[in-house]
Amino acid sequence: MNKKKIILIDGHFCMYKIYFAYPPLHNNIGETTTILYGMIKLINSIIIKFQPDNIIIIFDTHTKTFRHQLYKKYKDNRLSIPKKLLNQVNPLKKIIKFMGIPIIYINNFEADDIIGTLSNIFQKKNFHNIIYSADKDMVQLINKNIFVNPGNIKKLLKKKDIYKIYGVYPKSIADFLSLVGDPSDNIPGVIGIGKKTAAILLKNFNSINKIYNNIKKIKNLPIRGIKRKIEYLKIGKKNAFLSYNLTKIKTNIDLKCDISTLKLNKPNTNMLIKEFKYYKLTQYLNEIHNKKFPIINLYKKLKISKKRYEFMYKIIDNIKKLKNYVSFKKKIFVISLHLKNIDFNNMSICGLVFSTENNKHWYCLNTPKPAKKSSSILNIQSILHILKPILESNKYLKIGKNIKFIFHILKKYNITLRGIIFDVLILYYLFNPIYTFYIELKNLIQKYENKNEYSNLDKIIKNANLSYKIFIKSKIYFKKEKKQKILFESIDIPLISILASMENNGILIKKKILKNKKKINNTIHQLKINIYKIVGEKFNINSTNTIKNILFNKYKLPIIKKQKTEKYSTDEQVLKILSSLHPLPKILLQYRTLYKIQTTYINQLPKMINKITGRIHTTYNQDLTSTGRLSSSKPNLQNIPIRTKIGKKIRTAFITKNNWILLTADYSQIELRILAYYSQDTKLITELCQNNDLHYATASNIFKINDITKIDKKHRNIGKIVNFSIIYGISSFGLSKQLNISILKAKKYIKRYFYKYIEVKKYIDTIHKKTEKKGYIKTLFSRKIYVPNINSKNKKIKNSAKRFCLNALIQSTSADIIKKSMIDIYLKIQDKYPNDAKLIMQIHDELIFEIRKEKNKKLYLILKI
Repeated sequence: MNKKKIILIDGHFCMYKIYFAYPPLHNNIGETTTILYGMIKLINSIIIKFQPDNIIIIFDTHTKTFRHQLYKKYKDNRLSIPKKLLNQVNPLKKIIKFMGIPIIYINNFEADDIIGTLSNIFQKKNFHNIIYSADKDMVQLINKNIFVNPGNIKKLLKKKDIYKIYGVYPKSIADFLSLVGDPSDNIPGVIGIGKKTAAILLKNFNSINKIYNNIKKIKNLPIRGIKRKIEYLKIGKKNAFLSYNLTKIKTNIDLKCDISTLKLNKPNTNMLIKEFKYYKLTQYLNEIHNKKFPIINLYKKLKISKKRYEFMYKIIDNIKKLKNYVSFKKKIFVISLHLKNIDFNNMSICGLVFSTENNKHWYCLNTPKPAKKSSSILNIQSILHILKPILESNKYLKIGKNIKFIFHILKKYNITLRGIIFDVLILYYLFNPIYTFYIELKNLIQKYENKNEYSNLDKIIKNANLSYKIFIKSKIYFKKEKKQKILFESIDIPLISILASMENNGILIKKKILKNKKKINNTIHQLKINIYKIVGEKFNINSTNTIKNILFNKYKLPIIKKQKTEKYSTDEQVLKILSSLHPLPKILLQYRTLYKIQTTYINQLPKMINKITGRIHTTYNQDLTSTGRLSSSKPNLQNIPIRTKIGKKIRTAFITKNNWILLTADYSQIELRILAYYSQDTKLITELCQNNDLHYATASNIFKINDITKIDKKHRNIGKIVNFSIIYGISSFGLSKQLNISILKAKKYIKRYFYKYIEVKKYIDTIHKKTEKKGYIKTLFSRKIYVPNINSKNKKIKNSAKRFCLNALIQSTSADIIKKSMIDIYLKIQDKYPNDAKLIMQIHDELIFEIRKEKNKKLYLILKI
């Protein structure tokens, strides 16, 4: 709810609810305190849940009302108020007043009519009204601004809920009760008319007035025993209208007070402490002493909020004000957007928020439909036209949270955001949990990262304010961590604009290639048939539990557990091992590979093609992986398989426009080169410098084949797996599974590898010791990667953390190298060939460019390193 909220509490309902729900409580002199304890607890729960801007508690009096004059038997069946409850009413009212909460009760009027009148007044003041009461009469007040909480703070009743319960909408509830009656208030209703009949009548005629005006037409309704029901209506007409007058809540009574007095006041803490001590309400005493008593904290919050609205930001609502603002001298500011609609494709800007030092904020207000036509009135087009030179200038430095998202929204309005120097989310990702600063950032992200982040103006302004404070505070931490500052400012932040540009550009897709599903569908269908033939029955091939049951129970194949979880597995590695023992695992692997390609790419990619651009626009995430690698989502373009024929076919769907080509560039064996750099292993460095094929060299070593010409592709493939297994920190057990060999043989391969590359082994041991001591890995670019389980007492968990160390170090360094290349190449292209080349994709160590054909050779020279 973006509007202000007021809670209207039915005091007598709450007291009765508490009286019957709680065991008897007393202070040290025997006075009953049940209602006092329960009511305070209830009020606190309501405050915590709803954070209202105002609360009013409404009580009944013991005086007769106009309803008693209409009907002497009104509420005649009600029991008198229990004495133990009655004795607590005045002490309760006293405590509520000390809490600063206004109370209202009026002789000769019920609380219902006071609540009805208050809700009517406050909805006109643009408040959301929440009525806390289980009285069924209250639901007749429900509309788009008034809700009823029926004694359960987790649920708010709305119009649709009332329809589900009664079969009529709130506006017809008084009519409904006038027909069916209400025994709790001794309201007669019409004898013989039940809930179903009443609901059908009101669906067709809306009110009892219209029902009786159209009594002859009722016979055509699909109601069982309709003739008899019509007679009941005729006989009970007087009771129907009497009941209506008894149940209809008044919304315009004289409150006999100034509405402005019914507001939250400053709680009287001293008097509350005194009362809580007297009644031995120790829990609430402790909350006050620990500064956790909700009403006190709510009052402080509302007071601060009011000041912020009045003094802490200025609304720019005309062109003159905006032009004056644009001339301001501040060159560094936070930018935030106030947006309409959650769906990205339909998002539009309602306004822009700017924040600078000293808590100064400006809100540029979009008023697309002014009452009178005026050239001075702002709309989003005029706002952005005036702001465009600033937003696109590198001289004005921009701060934000998720600023890449802001880039995309502004791009929809033909504005390219430049001058980005700070993003709270990227900073949050950079700092590891070993920093106290990380906790502050985490709290900010969690508190404001929700669906209302761009639609709730209050949160936008507070968010902008906090972003600026974090920007200032980060300078203190960067003074201690100068290398991290360089990393942040030279790689992480410049990359934002480049990724935004790549995402915005997208990649062209040829639908026809992806639409040709027939071949893959036929292959999957044939694989299914083959699987069913082997097993001898049809079953759900995609059910892991069913596969486990068939492999391990039916065919009694050896059970292979995952090292980390100790659970049975049927993953790719397990199925590869089992393939040598039975034909089913091998065909299951083929099926899974094709099924994944079909569901993830063949079926989904065509749906993700933008209708306007004809391109797929993925999202590159800078802040998700543990190693600093970029990831791709919606869709993931980094996991398209390239080793299978069908995978290669999918990649051929990525095309360019006429007279343009796709050019890919990647690093040669970058992981092994990084390993050589870190370990300074002379043999590894020599082989890389001589451009030797390292996979052949490793195969030659582990198989003891000196003549490289005698090493076949199978040997080389094993050499390649061993090379990368070392980088990934794989154990002999893991290598044995991957190569489908014995653990003993796998140990021998690893031993021979380290016998040749002695310095690599030494370096790995050094990394483990350093990480155990510091708790993190520090990469070539000073990125710190936290390894939380490196000192775990659980041996398996610790070994897993150790294996992560080298992999993370190499992967993170590789990621930062490719990021740095992206920045350097992007700047060169923008400088020399801005209209002839675009960086459109990144797949780990590979960059993909869209290049004008005639510029191919010149751009090739820029890309070659």
